Amino acid sequence: MDDDPKEKLDLAATATEASEIETRQVYLRDGRTLTVSGQGSQELVEIHASSGMLELRIKLTEQGPVLQMESVRLQLRASESVEVETKQFTVKAEESATIQSGGEVRLAGEADVRVDANGEVHVKGKMIYLN
Repeated sequence: MDDDPKEKLDLAATATEASEIETRQVYLRDGRTLTVSGQGSQELVEIHASSGMLELRIKLTEQGPVLQMESVRLQLRASESVEVETKQFTVKAEESATIQSGGEVRLAGEADVRVDANGEVHVKGKMIYLN
């Protein structure tokens, strides 16, 4: 292998007090690095930007994989559907949030459904049914 840091595969094993950490790094184009490390029963796969900022982390735990992402923008595109199943789902937007559909939009809840606003609430439609 060359001594060029872009092409070298760095394998380092470092002993710690509790257990041994094994780390492998692959240098990618544009200065990014792919790091795979393991300690005990956990393994990490990380991609860092050339600045060192973490862009993507997959933590492989006994409970299952945990995905963390830091990016300027996130796009999901599916030709058929996107489904999310979870116990709790939260979306927070600093400026605005939009749900748009070329067809029907349905919002349903087994318990109460609430709309809270600090400003006015506008409901516009051809026909509005209450109860």
